[in-house]
Amino acid sequence: MRNAGWARAALIAVALAVTACGTSSGGSAGGAYGYGNQSTPTTMATTPGAAASPSSGTTAALKTESTRAGMVLANSGGLTLYYYTEDKPGSGQSVCTGGCATAWPPLAAPVKAPAGVHLPGPLGMITRPGGVRQVTINGFPVYLYAGDKAPGQDTGNGVEGSWHVIKIHSAAATASRAAALKVTRTRAGTVLASSRGLTLYYYSEDKPHSGKSVCTGACAMAWPPLAAPVKAPAGVRLPGKIGFITRPNGVRQVTLNGYPLYLYAGDKAPGQAKGNGIEGSWHVIKIKAS
Repeated sequence: MRNAGWARAALIAVALAVTACGTSSGGSAGGAYGYGNQSTPTTMATTPGAAASPSSGTTAALKTESTRAGMVLANSGGLTLYYYTEDKPGSGQSVCTGGCATAWPPLAAPVKAPAGVHLPGPLGMITRPGGVRQVTINGFPVYLYAGDKAPGQDTGNGVEGSWHVIKIHSAAATASRAAALKVTRTRAGTVLASSRGLTLYYYSEDKPHSGKSVCTGACAMAWPPLAAPVKAPAGVRLPGKIGFITRPNGVRQVTLNGYPLYLYAGDKAPGQAKGNGIEGSWHVIKIKAS
């Protein structure tokens, strides 16, 4: 695999990997996809994305640490955790092997979520070819970085443009920043809209509660993801719970009843719903009068 970025770290990694790996049994996370407003399992699951099992006495709790990149997820020793965008979430495997795994030691299972913290997806695990059980979050394998020597360091963030910290947003801070959605009238009826009044859509090709969006690349340019956090319009009953997923580029996208939500680039003003019915797969979110 292509690991030019970590190759330079290989020399120091040999000396540091033992220390990093030794802390890896303490915790994990991932910056993958997840539902921040929905309940997050607190212990390691036995399969990627599976429901978590009760915590054992030897299951260490993850931590949160303040770094230059913000508040991030860390292992029980306080060392920053990372995900790798070259990994395919839910595939059950890691593409970081050999020298890459020396520079980026896999985080060993089992772990449990920090108390009172909403993780960006459920914890799980994969089994690597050597038999090591590696923590995942919503299917993304989780790693430490051999270049980080102490809590609060995030020297691996941004390496190759593919290695990223797992940012944590406190519930209080998220609530204070959450913009209220609106309800607007369109030719399609009364629909859910963004805080600016622009019509929102869901895509029937997405699989609800899968933790990911199939609308990427050029599709995401025509159908921009609705960014989290948001809150429901006052006095309006929504057709499901609000949550979010984290896209591969780190953008948190709002979900409703497990479906990712989008705007449409063709709508320029409140009350427009030009995207409704496109390809037979894009639909407004109708709101019933209470």
